[in-house]
Amino acid sequence: MEAERLMEEGRTSEQLHIEDQKSFCERCGLCVGPRSASTLTDHERDAVWHMRRRVVNSPKPEEAELHKQVLEIWNTAFPEEKAEAFAKGSHWKKLGFQGVDPATDVRTGAWPLEQLASFARHRPRELRDMVQQSANPASFYLFAISCFNISHMLAVFFDLNTALSVSPLGAVRRASKRQLRNLVRLVVRECNANNVDMSASICRLVLDEVFVEVLSVVHNHWLELSRNGEKITLMDFPRALRRGFDANSKFFDRPCDSLGDLKMA
Repeated sequence: MEAERLMEEGRTSEQLHIEDQKSFCERCGLCVGPRSASTLTDHERDAVWHMRRRVVNSPKPEEAELHKQVLEIWNTAFPEEKAEAFAKGSHWKKLGFQGVDPATDVRTGAWPLEQLASFARHRPRELRDMVQQSANPASFYLFAISCFNISHMLAVFFDLNTALSVSPLGAVRRASKRQLRNLVRLVVRECNANNVDMSASICRLVLDEVFVEVLSVVHNHWLELSRNGEKITLMDFPRALRRGFDANSKFFDRPCDSLGDLKMA
């Protein structure tokens, strides 16, 4: 069954999902007892398959689609400077890209850009506020690049990449089987709540909401560091990224019943 094989493909023994942190006695008990906390049902495995094969690992979009998406993000962030057509230029740095062409920053496939575009589409006011705050010299950081890093960090954490990939935080741990199951359990519950079979659209919805929550944690922690009077530079930004990583990891230690309960801040 491909869904089962996908759980192990592309990983060495060091990269398999780690076991939940338990005492020696608890681990021994699990060796002879049921392991319901870490075993995925067929429906949950189907959710993993959809996230890996239908959502996260699409290749870098074609030029026309990429231009369409970055224009949508730009026009949402800067409605007073609305652009009708894509053009290279230093103005992209205002959105937090590194250079004059956003395409050069789309390096890990379509997914990170798709998540940023979804954020712009569904939460335009929040996007504008974050872009404005990130451009403030007192709290400056590269907004678009940071969003891409968060998307990639979450994909690596939940082991949703089909090729070996390194987290923006370096050698950090992957999700435990319990944490992975709590994510896919939420996907399954949202499918049931919407009376649909497993679908890529529900997978996207759940992953987008997780992204927004982690982004909010990262953004707010960076603003907090900036306001504390501590002298910080972009070299310190991994501290904020790590705060988002830890918040996500802690949250998925426990089941989440619905997207309405998905609050990490």
